[in-house]
Amino acid sequence: MTTSELDKIVKNWQLPEGGPLLDRIERMILPAVMEGRFLASPTATVCGLQYHLGGEQDTAELAELAAITADDHVLDVCCYLGGPAIQLVQSFGCRVTGVDLFERFILAASRIAELAGLSDLADFRIGNAKNLPFEEEQFSVVWSQCALHHDEAWLKEFHRVTAPGGRLAITFDIRRQNPDKHSPRWRLQDIVAILQGLEYSVDHAEDITERDIELGWRVLDRKLSEREDEFATVLGKEWVHYAHKEFASEIKRMRDGRWGNGRIVATKQ
Repeated sequence: MTTSELDKIVKNWQLPEGGPLLDRIERMILPAVMEGRFLASPTATVCGLQYHLGGEQDTAELAELAAITADDHVLDVCCYLGGPAIQLVQSFGCRVTGVDLFERFILAASRIAELAGLSDLADFRIGNAKNLPFEEEQFSVVWSQCALHHDEAWLKEFHRVTAPGGRLAITFDIRRQNPDKHSPRWRLQDIVAILQGLEYSVDHAEDITERDIELGWRVLDRKLSEREDEFATVLGKEWVHYAHKEFASEIKRMRDGRWGNGRIVATKQ
């Protein structure tokens, strides 16, 4: 799909009536998400607005750990369709700038913020996490959920744009006790050490693998089951079967120690 074609679809979006804002946005974008207009993986399709394990609850928990307030300017790196940004703005009245590499995500996120009446606090820009298009020390919080590349250049860029006394709040995949042979992932303690080397005080570091099995993969599997007819109508029964199988496979890989997820909040000294 070309950018102009997606732009037409996004401009035709209108928020449905009734229910919490995030639920209304989810209903609005679902047809485009199910058609693979943004990403085509089963995980992205079933996740919907918030493409990370745990969805709204994960965002709320990370925000609490990072002590987000209305005074913060948050940079959401790899913001996807802007779900966490909208949630943070709505919950705390803070300002959020989202950045992502893909224009189609930024088009959608900007339109969602416009329709939600939150464009004054939520804005979105195209950019690369290894070369963020922002001045130094511009943000009080740098935030990223389930998107971190295991590349020190990312963390150095996060550090560059974080103001002194600001916080880093991230969830990310980690290497556990039985990694894939060629896994590029860091262990949780590796990321802690890198941040301490950048003179961060690590306030919270946690392996959330078990939590993400229950709150992430199992919740996605239930969501798929509850809406199975809807997904099957658009994507076919074979796709639904494949998606269930993929979620079960990721649970097994986590249980086997092949990979996991971690969560860190750190303060820049």
